[in-house]
Amino acid sequence: MINHFLANYYRKKLLSNTHLPKSLYCYLSQPLVEGKNLIKDIEFLVLDFETTGLDASKEKIISIGYTVIKNLHVLPSTSRHILINPKQVLVEQNVAIHQLTDEELKSGLPLSSAIDKLLSQMVNRVIVVHFDKIEKSFLNQVCRKLYQINILPLVMLDTLKIERRKMQKTQQYTKPDGLRLFNLREKYNLPRYKAHNAMQDAISTAELFLAQVDYMGNKEAIKLRQLI
Repeated sequence: MINHFLANYYRKKLLSNTHLPKSLYCYLSQPLVEGKNLIKDIEFLVLDFETTGLDASKEKIISIGYTVIKNLHVLPSTSRHILINPKQVLVEQNVAIHQLTDEELKSGLPLSSAIDKLLSQMVNRVIVVHFDKIEKSFLNQVCRKLYQINILPLVMLDTLKIERRKMQKTQQYTKPDGLRLFNLREKYNLPRYKAHNAMQDAISTAELFLAQVDYMGNKEAIKLRQLI
């Protein structure tokens, strides 16, 4: 569980750097959303990265997808898909999985510009992902590369962990792949979408998150700390 006091202390310490780019400075200028806040009053940025592999120290982000949840509703007009030029030729396996070609990615944004756009969307919002290891590791790796910051202070919810905790409480058993995004969507009677498109996966995660919240009941009274 995130320690808000320490995270905010670290955030303020980073602000003392006078050479921060504008996007990072604006993000760090706002305090992190506290666990006592009701989720109905929080804006969430639901995020997904598509990458060339799983090792953040060696691989690259090739697309970012996100959408916003406000008043516990997805805002379709906020959904975005950002392509990133990795400045390398993709292997055949990457193209097969993500359906993104070298030609498409050549027209993508530089990594720094894409992260600037992402940071501007993260201000005053809680991040939601499915399987946070990917987004956390790649985001921190990018911050080390671009800004010489080891860890970006943030509040992130993981729909996989939310589901795992629910199953532990109810002593439910699931198959090894039962916590995958699309299997969980099926469990909540949500439609199946095409996988491995960052924006579509972000929307899929947003819908799953809202279904999990509905399952908890009395969603008007749920506090952020109950989901972390």
